Amino acid sequence: MRKRNCRIEIYFTRSELETLTKKVRKSGLSREGYCRRVLNDSEVRQAPSADIPVLIRELRQIELSLDQLLKSRGLPDQTGVSRTMEELHRVERMIAQAYARED
Repeated sequence: MRKRNCRIEIYFTRSELETLTKKVRKSGLSREGYCRRVLNDSEVRQAPSADIPVLIRELRQIELSLDQLLKSRGLPDQTGVSRTMEELHRVERMIAQAYARED
């Protein structure tokens, strides 16, 4: 069963539709999703470039590698590596927060 079952029809001028279409493309949302967010006073951000998810995935892989290295080798200078891991976590959170989408 549909969650949204109320339908509405809206007429736009060509200019208004072009403006809406440009904003929808930048957001990466569907037209309906974009309109719902605007109506609910949610912030609509520009969609991240395709490189951002790749960057986050790479950071997570580095974190995992460092963590495995620390656990397997029992390195004596763990503070430097731990600081590096904390910095990676911080950068990952910053990127994720900057490009998080509210559903």
